[in-house]
Amino acid sequence: MPRARAFALAIILIFALSGRSAGGAASALPSAEVPKPFDLADRAFILCWHSFLGKKELNTDFSLDELAAQLDALKSLGYRFIDLEDALFGRIEGSRNLVATIDDGHRTIAPAYERVFASRGIRPALLVYPAVIGESPYFLKTEQLQGLVDSGLAVGSHGFYHLFVTEKLYKSDRPAFEKEIFKAKTSVEALTGLPSYFYAYPFGAFDQITKTEVERAGYEFALAVKPGFVYADERLNDRYEIPRTVVLRDGWGALTAFLARNLGTLSVVGPEPQTWTESDEFPAPELWTGETKVR
Repeated sequence: MPRARAFALAIILIFALSGRSAGGAASALPSAEVPKPFDLADRAFILCWHSFLGKKELNTDFSLDELAAQLDALKSLGYRFIDLEDALFGRIEGSRNLVATIDDGHRTIAPAYERVFASRGIRPALLVYPAVIGESPYFLKTEQLQGLVDSGLAVGSHGFYHLFVTEKLYKSDRPAFEKEIFKAKTSVEALTGLPSYFYAYPFGAFDQITKTEVERAGYEFALAVKPGFVYADERLNDRYEIPRTVVLRDGWGALTAFLARNLGTLSVVGPEPQTWTESDEFPAPELWTGETKVR
């Protein structure tokens, strides 16, 4: 290439990189990128069950027949179930998506999955506290939990002893607080042989310090008890305060009415917030051993 032509091309390249034309006039700057509007359309609603004894006096307990009727009713509304992992990582299409989760690790989870969930192609995510797995006749045996994992169910942490992991515990008993988060993670991973990357706050109770420590422990997500959806558009989600709604006997009608109202809509309104006490989640000896002492 002749030296004059090479020199001319070099000058043009310099001006191009500096944002000016060879004639000395400033080139037009690209306009600022307009942020994309928030996407409310692709979303999922996370549900939480607890046990399946069929005790009508227990607000969080249902028989297997009642559970089957609930799942079929939700399907008849036009909803489908997706895995929790898909919802958390934004693999969501459309507005008619539900996620099934089951807290604690009660012994009735195994037959509920085998007889009800599996035949409908639903894989509920399990949130367990490892202090009772294989240790109490009221809860799953270790081999039962492993069998559910082998069936493709994801398992996350729900505390170690299921204590209220709030600022009060953080200040009064720091080792107990950390055990509920850090030891819970390593124990669940030892039980399942897989990473435990999501955490469910026991009783739905948490403070800012809880969220901070859950993130520090290496969890990618944390599930709360609060109204709302998880969205494919991650800008709309707080990874450590993912909304979740507990399925209740006395709230079933309101829950299905809410889901019916939100079919295919962009304007969504959540159900009333849910609050919890220890008696709500452990209403009978069959469901709770009474063991809360930190060992």
